Amino acid sequence: MRVCTTFTIMENEQKVIGVLAGGYSSERDISLASGKTALEAFEESGYTVLFVELDREGFKVNGQLVKISDLGLTYVFNAIHGAPGEDGHISGMLKVMGIPHSTCDTFQSSLTFSKFQCNTLLKHYGVNVPESLSFFSEPSPVIFENWNFPLFIKPNRSGSSFGVSRIETIDEFTEAFHIAQKEGTEVIVEEGISGIEVGCGVLQSSFDFEHSSVLPSLKTQAIAITEIVPTNSTFFDYEAKYNGKSQEITPARIDSELSQKIEEVSIRVYDLLQLNGIVRMDFIIDQTQEPFLIEVNSIPGLSDASIIPQQIKHRGWKLSHVLSTLAEEHIT
Repeated sequence: MRVCTTFTIMENEQKVIGVLAGGYSSERDISLASGKTALEAFEESGYTVLFVELDREGFKVNGQLVKISDLGLTYVFNAIHGAPGEDGHISGMLKVMGIPHSTCDTFQSSLTFSKFQCNTLLKHYGVNVPESLSFFSEPSPVIFENWNFPLFIKPNRSGSSFGVSRIETIDEFTEAFHIAQKEGTEVIVEEGISGIEVGCGVLQSSFDFEHSSVLPSLKTQAIAITEIVPTNSTFFDYEAKYNGKSQEITPARIDSELSQKIEEVSIRVYDLLQLNGIVRMDFIIDQTQEPFLIEVNSIPGLSDASIIPQQIKHRGWKLSHVLSTLAEEHIT
């Protein structure tokens, strides 16, 4: 059982936190921005922090190739979005090395990174998810003639909306499918749901952040719900997420009953999948006020343009306190 303990700045200086960022997917730049935010947060808490950048040559500190096992790391904060950070490879490596880390275990990381497989599993447990099919080669568009449009065509294993298209007619299908294939071999075709898009941040800790008190055991806690309103696009695509083309409203403009329902579903999914660290659940609320889970993001962004830091600020918490608390629970 992880138990939260308060540590002094002097004690923290003796611990070495490695912040992993970069990677070699389309999400590299976003990961570097998230990593820098985490670096600043851990430094604020008094830790000795190494910024470890991953590229196709390997792991680097200050531009020099290094071995993770040689760095003497007490704990690793994994800020690598996409492969290999979010798909289970990094967590598997760290587990073999015996280094505590911030993210889900290997199986959970791999599952949540595979949107179709994750949602298919959650559907069996009664969680509302959109209708979808996955393909490794382009299917006949005739299959989808009776589906409700718009459709979303997206790579199964990618994030930050890279390779995602929203199509209004079947004539747009082939081009959208090929765009998705550039990001991965498996492509999802998902029935569109019209409504309000929201994201709910979730974490698990033996510290009750809402009441600033230590708990006797771990508790899964919702952070906040953010409403996402794209201003120049029809959905929350890359431009909306990272180039200021959306309005993000925290808390979401929904009633308390619906907020509670979304938080309960988010916490249930977190516990059901046995997740770890800070996670974001993305939903669409349809016109009947029913939330549908779109995806589980096991390494959500931490940059200035990201939702989780906005939610933490809304709650009156400090990101440095949240990250250091979660780190200490794994270190001890």
